[in-house]
Amino acid sequence: MNAWPLLTRIWKLQRDLVQKAAPCIDELGISPRELMLLAFVERQPNPSGLARELRIPTPSVSHALKRLENQGMLERQSDPADLRRFNFALTAAGRKTLARGQDCLKNSFRGSLRRLEPDEQREFERLLRKLTEDES
Repeated sequence: MNAWPLLTRIWKLQRDLVQKAAPCIDELGISPRELMLLAFVERQPNPSGLARELRIPTPSVSHALKRLENQGMLERQSDPADLRRFNFALTAAGRKTLARGQDCLKNSFRGSLRRLEPDEQREFERLLRKLTEDES
């Protein structure tokens, strides 16, 4: 199998979904990238760890986290393992914004999924899960 056409289609699907959802996400006062940060901050609350996990430059992550903090969506907390560092946690406003942003993306994706029959949708989900599972 030639991987390049498949990779470009995956990239195009992701790009198209975000572009379709962007106006809805913009209404929340955040960018799609900031929505992704909100979604990952609970799993990886440390700024440098978040940058590594999402493969985004640390200064870009720090700038976006500060903006989200200033908007009241995140709060800074001391890292109990190392008091010289800090972590971020979602506030109630951040959780609400995250839920609404995820709805924006789900609605965008739902439109694309309508092209598939229900059994194809289930198979697509199964295959994506299989391809994105961590190899252990």
